Amino acid sequence: MDATSSPARVLAVVGPAVDRERVVDALSPLSVSVAGSAEAVVRRAEAERVDCVVLATDHLADIEAVHGAIALPLVVVVPPDGDLSAAAARDAGAADVVPVVDSNLFERLPERVESAVAWRRRGAAAASKITEDLKEQAIDEAHVGITVADCSLPDRPLVYVNEAFETMTGYSADAALGRNCRYLQGPNTDPERVAELRRAIEAEESASVELLNYRANGETFWNRVDVAPLSGPDGEVTHYVGFQTDITERVRAEAAAERYAARVDEERARLQTLVEHIEGLLADVTSALVRAESRRELEAAVCDRVTAAGSFDCAWVGHCDLSPAVIVPNERGGTDAGFLDDLEIDRSDPDDPTARAAQTRTVQSAAVGEEGADAETVVPFDSAIAVPLVHRDTLYGVLTVYTDAAELDDEVRVVFGTLGRAVGAAIDAFESRRSLLSDERLELEIEVRDETQPLVRLAVAGECALDYEGAVSHDDGTLSLFVSTDPPTDGLADDEFESPGVAGVTRLPRGDGVGLYEVVFDAGSLTHLVADAGGRLRGLEADRDGCRFTAVVPDRGAGRALLDDLSAAAAGVELRAVRERSAPPRTGRGFAADVNAALTDRQQTALQLAHLGGFFEWPHAVTGDELAAAMDVSRATFHQHLRAAQRKLVAGFFEEGTR
Repeated sequence: MDATSSPARVLAVVGPAVDRERVVDALSPLSVSVAGSAEAVVRRAEAERVDCVVLATDHLADIEAVHGAIALPLVVVVPPDGDLSAAAARDAGAADVVPVVDSNLFERLPERVESAVAWRRRGAAAASKITEDLKEQAIDEAHVGITVADCSLPDRPLVYVNEAFETMTGYSADAALGRNCRYLQGPNTDPERVAELRRAIEAEESASVELLNYRANGETFWNRVDVAPLSGPDGEVTHYVGFQTDITERVRAEAAAERYAARVDEERARLQTLVEHIEGLLADVTSALVRAESRRELEAAVCDRVTAAGSFDCAWVGHCDLSPAVIVPNERGGTDAGFLDDLEIDRSDPDDPTARAAQTRTVQSAAVGEEGADAETVVPFDSAIAVPLVHRDTLYGVLTVYTDAAELDDEVRVVFGTLGRAVGAAIDAFESRRSLLSDERLELEIEVRDETQPLVRLAVAGECALDYEGAVSHDDGTLSLFVSTDPPTDGLADDEFESPGVAGVTRLPRGDGVGLYEVVFDAGSLTHLVADAGGRLRGLEADRDGCRFTAVVPDRGAGRALLDDLSAAAAGVELRAVRERSAPPRTGRGFAADVNAALTDRQQTALQLAHLGGFFEWPHAVTGDELAAAMDVSRATFHQHLRAAQRKLVAGFFEEGTR
């Protein structure tokens, strides 16, 4: 309807299969009344001078009944999940069919109703305005090439081409007319498809073919040619109309897709072979796990088995179980492995697959080309896959494997992940067995470069270095660390030094003039963490640059736990060295453990202060009064604690000697 016309008057009939309220609401821009049934349509349409009937139904019989009873446009609204098709509804008399869906197909229901009304009123007049000039203009403006060939002339020459044909082929109308359009063909045009087109024309039938054609400048393009016969008044075919569409981009895309699919199939076949090899490798490695008698033998066997069949060229294992800053090859196998001699991988390097595997504990792969993790290292392979050797929460190392395969898919990574877990479990078994059957202990040299740590701040405050003299754990969870200063200083005291985690700093008497201090830590200090890991300090020094200490732990598991805890509590934690030490005979550690267990907190403190202060020297370097004052107890109480400690110490000594 025109913009100035009043809204169409609509009579709506909504059956039970459609949401009545939704249909009426959608028609609200129009003048709408609602009929209760299809039978009431005829009477109400005449009485209310309705322009259009909207019938919401899922039944073909309703459409046929209403259409046969009225001479008004009928718009049918159908439910989206019904059995009534749009084609069947139109065949039954519907002017338009609108599905109830969440899109503009239904949202534009008012416009579609008005369109049906307008076409009924003015459709014939609109059609009569389509003149021959308008048709010719439409053909000329079409985006596909349109040609007309005259069948009454020899060789069926072209008698009409539109502008799109000229643009597409590069031939002007003057150059194109009067010739059969086979001039678009060239040496690479498929003769079979040309013959197919010729047979259809000779049989006066329609045809559609895709041809490689040539433009006027010699450039090739793919042309979809659709031809159809045109008949004269007597039924004889007089002309052929041709529609020519440039489909070059589509054909090229399809060809590229086919080439890609072929490459994918080839790569899939190669990877399937690779997966089958790796699955066989799992069985081989499992047997190696059973036969290996040491961790080193196991890791060497894994490298050899991975590279034995030829799918992978080189493999190596680097240890990570004590969090080293760099990962280096410990065991290796395969060919062209000389580059591993100088290989060092920064564990924090986000671009290196080995480092990423250690960080994420997941299998990582990457193209490595000619560059290794170190700019000085040349990797003579195309790709690498890095496999974390993990058991439970422990990362023991990374297996890095090299190959000239361009890409490693998810299946390969999954199988290698299984391999990594199997090897990790085997390493864990070796480490656990060694811990149970060996007296060896690990000695870790650790540096902590963190200026916020209390001992570093204490060294800065005293302008000195601190050296470890001993430690005592207290029942309340605090810990006393005894340190001497170099150079000697007596300038540190509780009221001059405060630091989070430090309960107090006390200067202790000592006969040789060396500055001796007791630093009492609250729970959570670095020294506490050593004790929590089952370790003990064997030395400690601190200055303004940081603190360095040696901790002896029972095994690698305890060492890993200690390093993790230290890294969480302080910045700049670095493992400087790892040494395996044989455990001392029980007359050392066992004796000390038994005595410590027998001493009370006060007895141990009195004994430690007397020893460090030189009380056992003769003449006494310090007096009992001085030591009692340091413990904040009376002289009598101090000597009572000291004598009890001495008695237990001597008793333990003689009891140990009789075993």
